[in-house]
Amino acid sequence: MTELELHALVVDDTPLNLKLLGTLLTANGFHVETATSAEAALKLLGAKRFGIMFLDIRLPGMDGLALARQLRADPLYKKLVIVAVTASAMKTDEASALAAGCDAFVTKPINTRALVPFVVNLIARCRDR
Repeated sequence: MTELELHALVVDDTPLNLKLLGTLLTANGFHVETATSAEAALKLLGAKRFGIMFLDIRLPGMDGLALARQLRADPLYKKLVIVAVTASAMKTDEASALAAGCDAFVTKPINTRALVPFVVNLIARCRDR
């Protein structure tokens, strides 16, 4: 993977989820930054480049789906891989996340053994867009 692809932004308002994803990704060679809101994520995205973002769809203030739609409307973020993360496993939530521009959907609790291989494959699939 490229250096940019290894830069991950994790956006979640629950500290335990930030720690879990951050620890798992860091242990597998990713450089991780975290944000607890969509607004904080936008500030980080404006200051740094990321290859992948893990985005809780239920955030206070602007929700994750609104953030995904905003990012997809901006050509600057065309190559950013967005993974929706939620505790809801409803098919309608997955469809809403994909319609908002997310590339994939992961449910909590996160399967820690499957996540990294899933992410590596997802990044490879999204590379040529």
